[in-house]
Amino acid sequence: MSELLYPAYQKLYSALCNLERFDKETNFFDNISSLDGFFSEYRNITFVLQAQVKHMDDLYAAYLRNRDLYLKDHWFVDKRNETTKEHSFKLVKKIQLTLYLPDREVGVFNKEFSVENDKPLDSLLSELKEFFAQINQVEVFFSVRFSFHEKNSDIDLLEKLVSGISSMLQFMEAMERDTMGNGILCDQLKAKITGMKILLAPRDFLLVDDYVYYPCTGTFDKGSRLAVTLSPGCEGNRLPLASMIQNICYGGTPFDKFTFMHAFLCGMQPEKDKDLMPVIMTVYGDGTYDMNVFHASIKTTMYRKINEIARHISSQDVKEVFYMSLYSYSHFHKELSVPATSKERIAASETDFLVCACINERLEEKEYVFDGREIDKPEYVAQIMKNGMTDSLHASRLNLHPIWQAFSDKQKSSGSKK
Repeated sequence: MSELLYPAYQKLYSALCNLERFDKETNFFDNISSLDGFFSEYRNITFVLQAQVKHMDDLYAAYLRNRDLYLKDHWFVDKRNETTKEHSFKLVKKIQLTLYLPDREVGVFNKEFSVENDKPLDSLLSELKEFFAQINQVEVFFSVRFSFHEKNSDIDLLEKLVSGISSMLQFMEAMERDTMGNGILCDQLKAKITGMKILLAPRDFLLVDDYVYYPCTGTFDKGSRLAVTLSPGCEGNRLPLASMIQNICYGGTPFDKFTFMHAFLCGMQPEKDKDLMPVIMTVYGDGTYDMNVFHASIKTTMYRKINEIARHISSQDVKEVFYMSLYSYSHFHKELSVPATSKERIAASETDFLVCACINERLEEKEYVFDGREIDKPEYVAQIMKNGMTDSLHASRLNLHPIWQAFSDKQKSSGSKK
């Protein structure tokens, strides 16, 4: 009985292995093949499990009960039947290109492609070089977002797949309880499944790429990124604000605690090599928060994250947003080109400043600024925490404008409804 679920877990693993081959920039032929293979193996999970328990009355009854409870979406059954008996999955890809200015974002294009008219991303970007050069002669920050759906449907394919996988995992967990646990093989497969990128990776890692274009050289720089997930495997889950407040041994408001925590962490790093990952913390009206902790090789990612939070404010009950980042400072160097790119300015920086800022739904602003040359001194941090907060944004004013504007627009909208 201990390995009763092994064949079903093997089929689930096989289904997800097909999805691991699916990639936003892969050609349509390979991606369609991945989807066709996924739907076939996904449907086979219940086929092989049913074969295992059909002669065991109690377990077969449990199978039927759990199937009806967790596997209600027959879309996956329909897609399996279509892709094995009628035609391959009719995949459509959408590409959105967004340009980032220091204080806002601008949509450049939004196009759909299918297997009949696909166009490589490199070709699309090359066609925009002249347009980019008109925006800025030094560097242009932009991101490319991919999304996928089925022809004649507006359902987000990735969301649908993740939802179906989640339901299947719940179904398998229920069957585990009814069969009194698993054996070694099942546990090994479960460990491999939970580490797969479609379940573990942040959504923007799967669907978004960030770029900088340098008109002077005609070259693109694709950013590399890191992210910290507070609740692995639970993307989008919020945490209680009270728990964060209790875990930081410093008095004051949640923003004060947020600031003190990052000032302490920054002070522990060497003066010449500070590398603190930027953070955007969103606080909601129900007393919860989420924290976006990330790092990137280019500034585009920061611009994109800020604008994503701004859009989030318009649709969610967001009360305030905390922000932390290191800013580099340097005097003019004759070695620098004029004007210099952001990477050149950072490379020539003489010191860093830690900036922690807050904007709330009432458009109240707060900001702390710490000199990186002094932040390792406890007395300096204590002095800034006591007397250094301003009631308006200075260092972060331009970057956080989209968030300020989102709160302002929401405030005006709320006022007009009253």
